[in-house]
Amino acid sequence: MATIVLGTVGRIFGGPIGGLVGAAVGGLIDRSLQGGGATREVGRVGNLAIQSATYGEPIPLIMGRMRAAGNLIWTAGIRETATTSGGGGGKRSGPATTNYRYSASFAVGLAGRRITGVGRIWADGKLIRDEFSGFLAPAVMRLHDGSDDQDVDPLIAAAEAALVPAYRGLAYAVFEDLPLGDYGNRIPNLTFEIIADDAGIDAGQAVVALSEAAGVRGLSVSGSFPALAGYYAGRAGSLADALAPLLDISSASIITTPQLGVTAGQQLPVAVADVDTNARRSGENRSHERRRQTGMDRRATALELTYFDTSRDYQPGLQRARRPGDGAVDQRSIAAAMGPDQAKSLCIGLLASSHAAGVTATIRLPWRHVALRPGMTIKIAGNDDVWRIRESRFEAFVVNLDVERLPPVTQPLARLAPQRLLARAGDGGRALAFDDVPIGPTMVALLDLPGLGSETLLMPRLWVAAAGASPAWRRAAIRTSVDDGASYAALGLAETGTVMGRTANALMSGPTHIWDRFSTLDVELLAPGMWLESRSEASVLAGANLAMVGGEIIQFATAEAISDRRFRLYGLLRGRRGTESAVADHGVDENFVLLDSDRLLAFDPPLDVLGHVARVQAEGAGDIDPATAQQRIGGRALQPLQPAHLRFRWVDDDIIIAWVRRSRMGYAWIDFVDAPLAEITESYLVTISLDGRPARSVTIAETAFVYTGVDRIADGDGSLIEISVRQISGLVGPGQAATAHITHNIDQEIMP
Repeated sequence: MATIVLGTVGRIFGGPIGGLVGAAVGGLIDRSLQGGGATREVGRVGNLAIQSATYGEPIPLIMGRMRAAGNLIWTAGIRETATTSGGGGGKRSGPATTNYRYSASFAVGLAGRRITGVGRIWADGKLIRDEFSGFLAPAVMRLHDGSDDQDVDPLIAAAEAALVPAYRGLAYAVFEDLPLGDYGNRIPNLTFEIIADDAGIDAGQAVVALSEAAGVRGLSVSGSFPALAGYYAGRAGSLADALAPLLDISSASIITTPQLGVTAGQQLPVAVADVDTNARRSGENRSHERRRQTGMDRRATALELTYFDTSRDYQPGLQRARRPGDGAVDQRSIAAAMGPDQAKSLCIGLLASSHAAGVTATIRLPWRHVALRPGMTIKIAGNDDVWRIRESRFEAFVVNLDVERLPPVTQPLARLAPQRLLARAGDGGRALAFDDVPIGPTMVALLDLPGLGSETLLMPRLWVAAAGASPAWRRAAIRTSVDDGASYAALGLAETGTVMGRTANALMSGPTHIWDRFSTLDVELLAPGMWLESRSEASVLAGANLAMVGGEIIQFATAEAISDRRFRLYGLLRGRRGTESAVADHGVDENFVLLDSDRLLAFDPPLDVLGHVARVQAEGAGDIDPATAQQRIGGRALQPLQPAHLRFRWVDDDIIIAWVRRSRMGYAWIDFVDAPLAEITESYLVTISLDGRPARSVTIAETAFVYTGVDRIADGDGSLIEISVRQISGLVGPGQAATAHITHNIDQEIMP
């Protein structure tokens, strides 16, 4: 059942990435939005409760460009999709498997005024939408800009039976069926780069926007205000409280005459005659201005400003300026976005202004100066000091002014006494790196390999290799089918990518019984960040650096990085794990897969599907459609290896043939004795051809065979004799063949 979150919305993270700052401009916005076999189960969660929305929080206002998190204002709940495959009672189908996937449709309130758009978006701190408005993971989002005439969102309208609000005046985003697998099957915490003046703003424009939101129209601003990339208003209080941070960094004041306005910087001061400073009440003695100076030990000698750094994805930043000497640290904070150099310059100016303001005075002027108001500046004739009015009182026809001294007009705040300010260039520091790259697509391969371990298999085994073409790729859900795609069963998650790529040159033929020190292979890997490393020859002999190249399994000792993602491999062992027959069968642009069993998923189809085609689907966070691959189930892991050391000799007119058995149970000759049989019984199929025509086929139990002259003549004789020997498996039949070619009366030994 869908849910509309009613009441006031507008929670925002005060650090665009972090803690709750709460509330919007206090007292400015006090409105609410109104409206109304056995079955396996994979990936199901027990509680479908979504993250909570917060009631009663004011709506934030965003000016310029700012990163902020909104409040969940509507959700259709978490949607569970179950896919069942397998079952049916047959041997081939196996137990039924139900795979569960979760998604959610929801709306997030962003800002309480019209915005221009949304730039980047982060989910749980990870970028999912780049600066070009392209989603890096599958997502459907609709943005409502907060205009006064925006329509009801069609998804919300379709999900709700009753009338629903259009949330006019509220900018919000609606997500449709966002996949939740990468976020622990929950709605993630989303932060948005909200754009309300693409070119940025200054503090004066922010003051006007806040005042208008409070219903104060026609506010004029004058003077020089600091430039900001963006500003967030979200602290409860009065209009004065909301404007205070902006006025503070601008050294500005509110004036009420001749019209309501805000003035910043050092405007032209009002001239006051020295003789006017002796104003007094009737009966009082003459009273000149009274000056007060803050003691040096009480003045701030350093100023720290916290802000949000645009050079670091709006992470919280801090800049500091200081003067010589020991004193207090003036700590200030503003929910504004700016660059580090801009923040540093602002720090210097604020510290200079703070130091000059250490001198205050009370001046009494005649009634004709009653138009002077806080924020205005005055200059007394015969004195170079300029004073800003902090407070004005009119009593008994005497104007009492509390004033503070300003730096000289001829020196901008940021340049005041540079020899007395100790500051370095602004530096935002090191930023956390979030790659602006797509998460997908996923690449997948399905491999029918000889055994990779020492275990004796009794069923076929395929291996699934999956990886992403992007360094941001993390995982993919794997599903397999052995019934021509009629049903798929969940195999598991490929959590770490397999190192995969393509060959850039054709691997030459080489020896299979010694090191191939002449051939080289150039490989271009799938994604940046994938790596191949060199290993010692002893490590290679122990099983390191095993890779599939086309149909051949090789090992390599040296991997030399020659360019981005490209490696040159040499120091090779060829035809490993019984792939000798593929040594001479290579071309350019073949598949390359590093055979690391920790990064591969094993898939064991039933024995009765031998010869059928298996299919695999891999779906990661960045995939619009699943990646697919298929492979004929040949049972390579069950096939006996081709016999070794096939040799023959003539004895009179007979040919005596012998060979050495190999075992798929283990590839290392560790104890220097015969490898275990790994088959139910020991038997061999010997096939003989004469001048290219089949002549004889026999099954024997020994590792030797005599082809007599009588049998050869009975078979029709021939000048070229070809002998093929295969070990027989009780599961999949004859394995790979070792062959020898013999001509009459020539003694020789043929190596496989």
